[in-house]
Formats: sequence, C-alpha cells, structure tokens
Amino acid sequence: MYSKPSKLLFFCSFILIFFQHIAHAEQRHGGIGIYLDQDLFVPFTNEDRDYTMGIAFEFFWAKDKGLYPLDNLVRQTAELMGMENSDKNIIYSFMLGILAYTPDDLADTQPIYNDRPYSSLIYLSNKRVRADDKNALAAEVLLGIIGTNLGRDVQTGLHSLYRDIAGSDEPVEPKGWSHQISDGGELTARLRLSRSRLQFSNPGLWDIATTVGFSLGFQTNISVSAAVRLGNIKSKFWSLPYDPVSRGNFLPDPHKGEWYFWSSFRAHLVGYDALLQGQFRHSDVKFSSDEIERVVYDGGLGLTFGFEKSQLTISANTKSSDLKLTSRRQVWGSINYLYYF
Repeated sequence: MYSKPSKLLFFCSFILIFFQHIAHAEQRHGGIGIYLDQDLFVPFTNEDRDYTMGIAFEFFWAKDKGLYPLDNLVRQTAELMGMENSDKNIIYSFMLGILAYTPDDLADTQPIYNDRPYSSLIYLSNKRVRADDKNALAAEVLLGIIGTNLGRDVQTGLHSLYRDIAGSDEPVEPKGWSHQISDGGELTARLRLSRSRLQFSNPGLWDIATTVGFSLGFQTNISVSAAVRLGNIKSKFWSLPYDPVSRGNFLPDPHKGEWYFWSSFRAHLVGYDALLQGQFRHSDVKFSSDEIERVVYDGGLGLTFGFEKSQLTISANTKSSDLKLTSRRQVWGSINYLYYF
C-alpha cells in the first residue's frame, strides 16, 4: 500500500510526465502553466477552511492542433458566440486541475451541519478565447469528478509535510473527508461563457476592462467583473491572470520585460452550486437552495512579471461567504508560473 505522501508524489510525477510528453508536440507560440492556490500563501490570515486548495496544469497554444478531448463541443459553442474556427486570433488551452473545500473544524470526524461541507473536484477542461484589441469572447467546457479521495490525500500530504518541516502539531490531519459531497465519486460538468471589453486605457501604462460571464452545470451563475492594470504593460487586457484555477477567463499572453500591478472585483448571482448543495449521489452534509448566498463577491490584488521565457504572478484573493449561516470571508494566495516556447 502507498502512503498518503507517496500518493501525492505519484500524482505530481504523473502530471509532470504527462505535460513533458505533450510539450513535444509540434506547436509554436505555446506553453505550460502551473497554477497554485493555497490559503497558507497569505501571511497572518491562514485559517485552513473554505477554499483551501487549488492546483491546475495548463497546456496552451495558438494553432488548431494538439490535445483537445472536448474541443468539438467547445468549438460548436464558440461558433454560436461568433468565434469562427479559422480566426487567427483564437487561442486554445487544455487544463487539468483539482479544487478542495473544507469546513473550519478539520479535527471533527462526525458530519458538521453548521458549516460548509467538505468537497472536491478533479477536472479537465478545454477553452477557447477569441480576441482583438477591444473585445474578447471565451468558451470553456469542463468535465470532472466530485467526491474522490484525491482532495483528501493531497491535503493530508501537504499538512503532514508542513508539520514535519515546521516541527509543529498543526495543521491537523483532516478527519471529515468521508462526509464530503458525493463521497465515492460522481461525474459532473460545466459550460462557461464570457465576454470582455476594454473600456479605458493608456496603452502601455494602464487599462480598465469589464467582463460578463455565464456558467451552466455544477456551478450555475451569472457574473460581472471589472479589472484594472497599472505598470509596464505589453500583453492584452484579456490575459489578466486572476483566478485561472477556478472561475477565471485567463489565457496567457506573455511578454518579456513586462510587469504590472492588477486588481479585479467580481460579483456572482448564484443559481446552483453542487459543491454546497450536492448533486445526484447521497451526501451526508449538504445545504438547500434557501441556505446558500445568492450574491457572492470575490476579488484579488496581484503583481505580474514577464521574463525571457516565462511569467510569474503572485496574488492575494478574497471571497465573501457562500452560506448564509457562516457570514465570513475567505482568503487565499496564488502563485502562477508559466513557461512558453
């Protein structure tokens, strides 16, 4: 039997080997992105609850070649939005990711009915963005599995590693993952569409853009957002690296010698969230539609640097409560790194 840290090491090794293999495809103007969300990244605010972890690996390129298991559906949806397949300004991506959410009390082995449930998602997605200097359209199809043990194993492995390094008895091992949403695994899906527009700019110095988005599936909501960038800007407005793991419309547009501060604010009108309300499979803990918040806000502050062959973004992010009974904000940090060729 493999230990939990060994399972974590095996998962990370598999991802790295997979992307090393597909990176040898005959592509140009592409790259590999590694995105990490972790509440531990923001000093003095880590409470190890709510959105506690996100990891994603993205392979992207500018030509219609490569690994696109969901691309037929994405292309058909994109064409309805006005993205003709021959348009040279279309950018594509393939992503693998994992998300994990937990309640506040990780030591409790019993179901917790007065806090958000444990929940996790493993997913793959294909995305297309068509953009010019003023407008951008994005279409994404995601297929995933909620309720697997991978979220538990990764979180447990990271906690164990941190305790060993820090010589501490915290963070504790999470004990309640057997009560997660759809425990044992259940297929899920999401279609996400967005339209962005550059509203104001002083080219190379600052810009302000807005986005309207729609999601249908395990997360069903409508969102509106605004974002501002300030610095030595060479990339397109639609490439803002905010929340690529979970709900962002980010696709990279890296440029060497670039740097900028950015901030984004977004509001969601929530219709349904399977990670809180459950899906078809039995869940020990779940919440009804009148117990979830219908309007949820999130935002982020970040700094992005562009180098010769890579880009680095660090950011702090916050989100209002998803449930009426908790009324607390969530805070986490993000580190996004991409290498392009």
